[in-house]
Order: sequence, then structure tokens, then C-alpha cells
Amino acid sequence: MGIATLVTFQAFYLLGQLGVALDRVATLVALSTFVHYVFVFVASPVGGWLSDRLDRREVFIGVAAGGYAVGLVVIAVAGSFGVFLVGMAITGIGEGAYLAVDLALVADVLPDPAEAAKEMGVFNVASALPPALAPAVAPLFLAIPFLGRGDDGNFVALFAACGLFAALGALAIRPVRSAR
Repeated sequence: MGIATLVTFQAFYLLGQLGVALDRVATLVALSTFVHYVFVFVASPVGGWLSDRLDRREVFIGVAAGGYAVGLVVIAVAGSFGVFLVGMAITGIGEGAYLAVDLALVADVLPDPAEAAKEMGVFNVASALPPALAPAVAPLFLAIPFLGRGDDGNFVALFAACGLFAALGALAIRPVRSAR
């Protein structure tokens, strides 16, 4: 949910909360996306390698999701584009580590390797659901009448809620006991 919301609403955030001129938004979205994915590309193999070396999955998922949540909170309270970029870098680290280790965890806990495609189909539905829901849920948070810094919606509430969703996502894997 956090990833989908950030991708979907970052241009609106730059316009409404940071006051970026419309003619600069595309360039700044490209720059912030670049910064984010540089950190995704670095954190993915590092997180996966560390998880394999330490034979731990759950702790890495928890730390990565928590890191993503911290990045979203930094974005939520950013007062400048520079602070926004710091938040994008932090979310990139969290997303990269999370995705690498999450996929490994899914592979580790497949109940029946003979039905791996079916099980991965369920995982795919779970992965596709948040991007489908984010545009429908976001207006509920954008409409909250306090904490916002502008008239374009309460992005502080939106990104803080998505940070909470990321943290809850980390807690959701706690019941998984057949992998470390």
C-alpha cells in the first residue's frame, strides 16, 4: 500500500505540499524516482545476500518494512525537496530489501512445490491488491481536515497512514513459523 501510494501520489504531493511549479514536476518526479530506485537496486541484492548468510527472513522483512515506514514518515513531514529525496532514498532501501527477502520467504514456505504456480498466483493477488486499492483509499486520508499543509489534501495523514500500513505489513508475517 505504501509503495502504490507513493508512486501514485508523489506528483500531487510535490505540487500541493512542496509548492513545486507544474513545469518542474515531471523533472523532479524523474529525479526522485531515480534516487529511489538506485537504493532499491543496491538494497535488493544486499538484503537478499545478508538474509541468506544469516539464514533469517522474518527479521529482514520486519526491518525493511519498518525502514519503508520511516521513509514515508520523512516524506510526510518533508518541508523541502531535499528532505523529500532523503525519504525517497530511505523508502528505496526498505523496498529493495523487503522485495528480495519477501520473495525468498514465499519460496521457503510454499506448502507443496508441485503446486508452486498456484501458490505464487495467490501471492500475486496479494501483491496486486494494494495498488488497486490505494487510489480508492487515499481520498479518505487526503480529506482529513487537520495536519495538512495545503489546500490540496492532507498528505501528512496519507503518507503517515501508509507508513503505518508498511509497519502492519511487517507484523503480518509474524504468524509464518515454517521459516526463520
